[in-house]
Amino acid sequence: MSDGTLGISTSLAGATAGTIGNIISITLPNQTRDSVETTTMGSTSNFREFIPGLLNAGEISVELNYDGSASGNADSLQTALETVAEVWTIKFPDDSTFVCSGFITSLGGASPMDDKITQSVTIKLTGKPTFTEAEAA
Repeated sequence: MSDGTLGISTSLAGATAGTIGNIISITLPNQTRDSVETTTMGSTSNFREFIPGLLNAGEISVELNYDGSASGNADSLQTALETVAEVWTIKFPDDSTFVCSGFITSLGGASPMDDKITQSVTIKLTGKPTFTEAEAA
């Protein structure tokens, strides 16, 4: 039997934004690494040569149901958009966490005629994120 964990109960919180409610989905960052070419005229293999470059922590994308109430997400996300980088924490149902520093680069939404109103948020990460595994049961 294979192991797996449902995403239900995953949460996202930011220092300014607080806990974000009504989350539909969170897309975790696609971390990448640059490659730096080091090929010289003295390279003898006829192949380009590279060394690993800087790491990029990526972006987090979040989709949520719109909540424009006084205690809802719309105002707190707008405030977070206008701030500098802050600490964001994703907590998974197994109590593992992903903690990073980042700032909102995109805040949008959709209001279709025949479906729910949604918001979308993109958070650009800066610096090294930290993943903490769940404690063994």
